[in-house]
Amino acid sequence: MLRRMQKKEHTVSQDSDKEPSLPMIGAVMHSDTDQVRRLAAKGIGLNERAPEDQSTPMINAAQTDQWPVVEILIDHGADIWAHDEFGITTAQRTVTSRILRGSPEDAARVRVIEKLKARGYPFPPSGRDEVLALDAAGKWPPPGVKR
Repeated sequence: MLRRMQKKEHTVSQDSDKEPSLPMIGAVMHSDTDQVRRLAAKGIGLNERAPEDQSTPMINAAQTDQWPVVEILIDHGADIWAHDEFGITTAQRTVTSRILRGSPEDAARVRVIEKLKARGYPFPPSGRDEVLALDAAGKWPPPGVKR
């Protein structure tokens, strides 16, 4: 009996040493649009935070020009006001994107901009330093917007 308990304790401690599961960030990092769609439909991981920089799945998708994925995340309620530890937002990435203009991916980027504007996001978006300063002052997102 004691041997079984020790074995069980060992298993529990091994499980507790595992890194937290971040399924949506994993799907974005693997460019698995179908998995993003499945998780988003269930509301899983929309606003997960990467431990290394506090980025969200939507920020990661925007950073890697996965605009159809960003669109899926917005459509399922991901936080459009989220920023990482450096003050980087999805809206900023729409402006700095190097995606080929006029491509299908760019069409998704343009739709993302329109969806952000429709939800009250100001364009051009605030820069990183301004976002961090506003957040530190308790003014991010701007007053009166739904988060």
